[in-house]
Amino acid sequence: LYDSISPSVNLLEKAFRYTWHADDTTYEMQVTRIGWQDVMNGSLENYDVLVIGASGRQYFHGLFPQWRKQVKEFIRNGGGYVGICGGANMASDGYERPSHILDFLITAASLGLIDAHVNDDQNEEWQYLWKEEGRANIPIRHTLSEHPIFGGTERRYLTYGGGPGLYGMVDAVSIATYDEEPMDKAPIHYWMWLGTWKPYRTIVTDIRGYHAAAETTYGAGKVIVYGAHPEIPPRMNGTVEEFFGFTIYGIPRYVYAWTGGTQQNLSYNWWMVRRSVAYVCSLPLPPVEELCVSLQDVQQGRIEAYAENAERVEFYVDGELAHVDEEVPFEMPLDNWEGTHRIKAVGYSPSGAEAWDERFITLA
Repeated sequence: LYDSISPSVNLLEKAFRYTWHADDTTYEMQVTRIGWQDVMNGSLENYDVLVIGASGRQYFHGLFPQWRKQVKEFIRNGGGYVGICGGANMASDGYERPSHILDFLITAASLGLIDAHVNDDQNEEWQYLWKEEGRANIPIRHTLSEHPIFGGTERRYLTYGGGPGLYGMVDAVSIATYDEEPMDKAPIHYWMWLGTWKPYRTIVTDIRGYHAAAETTYGAGKVIVYGAHPEIPPRMNGTVEEFFGFTIYGIPRYVYAWTGGTQQNLSYNWWMVRRSVAYVCSLPLPPVEELCVSLQDVQQGRIEAYAENAERVEFYVDGELAHVDEEVPFEMPLDNWEGTHRIKAVGYSPSGAEAWDERFITLA
């Protein structure tokens, strides 16, 4: 998992703490965050798949020929690649007609794993990233193909945050299409100061009907990319609020938030990224189901494991099974514990799949 300052990388890390069973075999995902130096020193050979999510640093890293060579050779030799948002841009051929300095940078850095250009303009789609305040779970409906990853699901809402529409593909195959336009679903504006803040122009997008996800092969490796964010749960029937504040990168400006409505479960679309990873590794696919476990802070001598679609949760302390809970809220008492301990919670779904989380806690 390529590291990033984007909060969504934390969600991907949680999504990949996962185990499933198929054909009398147990499969476990083991996730490691890596960066520039890991790629440059050849460490990719220690992994099965590279996942690049919502990050901008890879655009700068991709300007170095050795970095690009290491990534492309890893995939050409059979490694998998899953790209999300910026990771989709990175896998593409870049911009057909770059016009902004970042367009030229991204095009120069792009890996060319997938024969697609990107429709992702700095003054249009990118504004949904540049102006994001941190609550931007905008749901955009996708039409999904009959691809095995989607398990028969025909339509699904994915969170949109400024990612690309793909076009111009010949060898690559579209596996999802944008059904809605971000500017129609969640209109945001450019603002100026005229004694008070005034909106002076609506931001325009034009990705409806474009490819939202695609599959290809590169040498012996499989590649899956998404323009939107299956790792971020969408908020249905929300409303845009615009105000002066700070972006997720700490920049003061007029920003937006997507508020109200109904927030979907954290693991609403995590099955997509899990199945995508299994697919590019040519493994049996995990079940199409929500499942996650997240350990909360210690409260009143107990620790809770927030869980979605779990029938039971097992709590481990320093590697030893300490408690089992089969009722919500899934909790473990800590009355008899002192010092620093590693707590791990494992949740089991009706299918028998497992999701887990762990953290260190210190008790007086």
